[in-house]
Amino acid sequence: MREYRTPPVAASTHLGTMADPVYHNASADPDAVAFRRWKGGGDVTAGEFAAEVTAVGKGLIAIGVAAGDRVAILADTDYEWTLCDYAIWAVGAVSVPVYHTASTEQVAWILADSGAGWCLVGSAEQAATVTDTGVPVRLLRLDQGVLGELAARAAEVPDERFQARRAVAPDEPATIIYTSGTTGRAKGVVVTHHNFLSNLDGFVARLEPVFAPGGAIVLFLSPAHIFTRTMQCAALLRRVRITHVPASAELAAALREVRPTVLPLVPRFMEKLRDASDDAAATLGGRCTAIIVGGAPHDAGVADFYRDAGVAVYEGYGLTEVCGPATINGPAAVRDGTVGRPLPGVTVRLADDGEVLVRGDCVFGRYHRNPAATEAALVDGWLHTGDLGSLDDGYLTITGRKKDLIVTAGGKNVDPTTLESRLRAHPLISQAVVVGDRRPYVACLVTLDRAALRDGVPVRTQVQEAVDAANRAVSRAEAIRAFHILDREFTVADGDLTASGKVRRDAVSARHRAEIEAMYRSGPGAVFPSAGG
Repeated sequence: MREYRTPPVAASTHLGTMADPVYHNASADPDAVAFRRWKGGGDVTAGEFAAEVTAVGKGLIAIGVAAGDRVAILADTDYEWTLCDYAIWAVGAVSVPVYHTASTEQVAWILADSGAGWCLVGSAEQAATVTDTGVPVRLLRLDQGVLGELAARAAEVPDERFQARRAVAPDEPATIIYTSGTTGRAKGVVVTHHNFLSNLDGFVARLEPVFAPGGAIVLFLSPAHIFTRTMQCAALLRRVRITHVPASAELAAALREVRPTVLPLVPRFMEKLRDASDDAAATLGGRCTAIIVGGAPHDAGVADFYRDAGVAVYEGYGLTEVCGPATINGPAAVRDGTVGRPLPGVTVRLADDGEVLVRGDCVFGRYHRNPAATEAALVDGWLHTGDLGSLDDGYLTITGRKKDLIVTAGGKNVDPTTLESRLRAHPLISQAVVVGDRRPYVACLVTLDRAALRDGVPVRTQVQEAVDAANRAVSRAEAIRAFHILDREFTVADGDLTASGKVRRDAVSARHRAEIEAMYRSGPGAVFPSAGG
C-alpha cells in the first residue's frame, strides 16, 4: 500500500477561529469547571474563562496590539499561558510560543524573525533572557500582574470593537511555531485558524470517547510544543477540565490530586512513572483510561505495563507542519506497534524512497519569511516530512528518518548540526558527532586536535569548556550532558565519512556503540576516558 486517506468528518459549524470554543462553552454551560488551577489556585468556570479572555483581549487592544500583530509567550506551563494564548487569538493577533528553556540566541532569533512587538514573560529570569537578546520588544510581565493591568483597561474598548476584532477569517494566521529544523536557523511554521481547527476536528473524532466532557487532564509539558498545544485545545473544545503543572517534578503529586481521565505523555515520562511504582493505576490517580503518547517513539514493553493495568495507550505521529498529529490510534481503530491511521480528512502517501508525505486541510501553507524552505517542504500540495515509513491497511509505521534530526526520549527535537558546528569551531575539537536519538539526554563523541591542548590544564576540563560554549546556543533540554573523547579520527577509509567529508552517522554510531552505551550507563556528566586522557 502506497497511500491511504481517511474520509473527513463534518466540521464544527459553530467554530471559525481558535477563540470560538471559549465563547461556545461559556454559552452552552457557563458554570462547568474548565480549569482547576494547581496548588490552591481555585477553579475557573467556562463563563469566568470567557470573561477573562475578553478582558485581557480588550487590554491588548488598548495597549496597541493590532490584528495580525505577533505576540510572543515565554512562560512556564500554567493557566496564564493558556489565557494569554486565547486572548491573543480573540483579538485577531498571532501568538508566537517560545520554550521556557530556550537559549538567549534562540529567543533572539524567534523574536526577530517573527517580528514580535510584545513578549509575555512569566519570571524575572525570562524577562532577563528577552532583554539580553537586544531585540526591541515590549515586555509584559505576568509575574508583575500585567494581566490585571490589561483587564483594568478593558473599559477603554467597546464591545462592538472587540467583536469586530474577533471576526477573523479562518485562513488568517493564528500562531507561528518555530521548529528546530535539521540545519541552520529554526523555521517559523505559520498555522492558520482553519489549519488548527481542521486538525482538532479530526483528532477529537478519532479519540471522542477519551475526551469525554466532564473528564480531566493534566498538562505539564510546554504548550510551546505542538503536542501539548493540541491536547490543551482539544480538552477545551471537548470541555475536559484542565490542570497545568509547571514542573515535571510535581507530576506525581498532581496525578494523585487531579486524578485525570486522560494523560498526554512523551516516552521518557512513561518510563519514569513506570519506574516509580509497580501499580500503573495508582500511579496515574486511579481514573485514567488512556495515555496519548507522542513526541518520540516509545518502547512496547513500557506500553504493556500500562495496558496490563487497563490503561489504553494510543500512539500517534505528528509534526508542527500539520498542526499536531497526522495519524493516531484510537479506541475504534488501534494496532499496537504503529502510529495509527491518518486522521479524518488526512491522506498519507509513501514516496518511491519510502518518505512519508501528508496532505489535508491541517497541513500548513508556508514558513514565515522563508519561501525556499516552503518550496522544499510542500510539493504539489504534499508535505514532505523527511521521515520514512510503511503502510499496512492504512496503519503507518515509522521506520527511520531521511534527516539528521534527533528526537530524545523526552520528545525534544534536537538539531545536531548546531551543536556540532559550534564544537568544531573550537580550536581543540577536530570532529564531533552528537547522539541521543530515543535517549534520555544528548551526548557527544569528539576527537581532538592535540596540538591545541593547553599545558597544565586537564584535557577533560578543556573539552568541557568547548562543550559549554556549544551548549550556550541551545536550550537546556538540547544541551550535551556527557561526552567521550575518542583516540582516533573519523576517516573515509574506515567508512566514517563520505567522499565529500560528511559524517556517516550510522557508521560512526555502530563503530562506537560501546562508548555510547557507556555514556548512558554512567548518567549525565559522564566524561570518557574517565582519567581525562
